Amino acid sequence: MAIFQRIALGCVLALASLSQADFAAAASDARKLITPPRTNTVICDSRGCFGFGQRQFYTRPGQPLPITPPYAGGLNRYDSPRVHMPPRETYAPPPRALYPSPAQKLRQHQTWCAERYRTYNPGTNSYTTINNGTKPCRSPFD
Repeated sequence: MAIFQRIALGCVLALASLSQADFAAAASDARKLITPPRTNTVICDSRGCFGFGQRQFYTRPGQPLPITPPYAGGLNRYDSPRVHMPPRETYAPPPRALYPSPAQKLRQHQTWCAERYRTYNPGTNSYTTINNGTKPCRSPFD
């Protein structure tokens, strides 16, 4: 039992000494500042070229870099579309859906069954089969 206590004590002391060394190393490291790219710089890699500064751009690989001067006024084609649609003055709701009444649905059902089966009986809503059995009629208007 004493052996396990010594092993446990050794592990605790080792972890304590490691954690103190890490804190000391972390406190002594100076912060590293990442400087942003300078203005008017271009960075090219396998994805293409990226331009930074007042006028930012991106070109795909193999395309030439844009050397046009920055926008200096005049007509901006993105602000004035060619097709101008005035806003609606009134709102017209969509027309209401007209659903058939139960009487109309029953009449459509009976008409459909009578056209499909010669032996259809509207009173029982059934028709006679070849074997003299009866089956209820099922229509799309049920």
